[in-house]
Amino acid sequence: MSDKPQSIFLLEQELFPIIYNATAITEIRELTNNDGRVHTASEIIEAAERFQEVEIIFSGWGAPVMDEALLTALPRLKAFFYGAGSVRGIVTEAFWQRDILLTSSYQANAIPVAEFSVASIVMALKHTWRLARRLRAGINGRTLREMPGVYHGSTVGIISLGAIGRTVCERLKAFDLDVLAYDPFASDAVFAAHGAHRADSLEVLFSECEVVSLHAPNLPETRHMITGPLLRSLPKNATFINTSRGAVVDEEAMIAVLCERPDLFAVIDVITDESDYTASPLAQLENVFLTPHIAGSGGRECHRMGEYAVEECRRHLKGQEPVTPVTRESIQRMA
Repeated sequence: MSDKPQSIFLLEQELFPIIYNATAITEIRELTNNDGRVHTASEIIEAAERFQEVEIIFSGWGAPVMDEALLTALPRLKAFFYGAGSVRGIVTEAFWQRDILLTSSYQANAIPVAEFSVASIVMALKHTWRLARRLRAGINGRTLREMPGVYHGSTVGIISLGAIGRTVCERLKAFDLDVLAYDPFASDAVFAAHGAHRADSLEVLFSECEVVSLHAPNLPETRHMITGPLLRSLPKNATFINTSRGAVVDEEAMIAVLCERPDLFAVIDVITDESDYTASPLAQLENVFLTPHIAGSGGRECHRMGEYAVEECRRHLKGQEPVTPVTRESIQRMA
């Protein structure tokens, strides 16, 4: 009889191969006893006797809520490795009371978002989209004095120094830029380590930065955190970038400001109602570059999240500390 712990996959069937590729599945089956199948909450509850020995769950998008009924059917569950970002929608009080190790691959998902954001910052400082649209309108040439460029003297603002914001700051170290960041919860040591200067308020950050990139989580206290007056205070020809969540911005006010100030530009990847991006007024504005929530992991980038889940399992079985644990306390500030 094998001494390896029993594990199962518990997530949406269609998303399973997107997160866990063949290599990850092979590694999981080497580390644990796993049948390679995706199971469902109803299956586990209805046939609980088959899951009495399960100690580890590998999960991801489409995971069920880990409520009392499901946890009762998994009496030996010790670790839940989530191969995606936010876990707020699946954990319950019953889960916390069981003292089950929970990890998330949010740092893996932070990488493509940060890369998208840095690329957008560079393009914004070069006024790429504005000049491309001028060419389509038959206006030739460029005005160098109007372009700050990716060089010393340009100031970029980063809102929130979570996993994504920190990664953006790290990547921006490769450029000769001044980085101003706002995060009332981050220590001075965090600011120093990531090469950012602290902005004492959002008002200061918006008024001083040529590009502002938003990375705050969508929480009740951050809803509509980015207001019309803040956006209106941006310097001439500045750019606002949102790759976090639409609800963090007062979208109606943002649209009004962009209409009032055609010199401003917005790179928007997330909106409040993402059921139809074409229905948003943002899709019709000349000073908006709108994309349908593509900054996060997509295609082969998703495999990185599965790899992170495998690594967390490997560390768990060796008795090592997890890389990205999620606790009752830390989840309060997560998206």
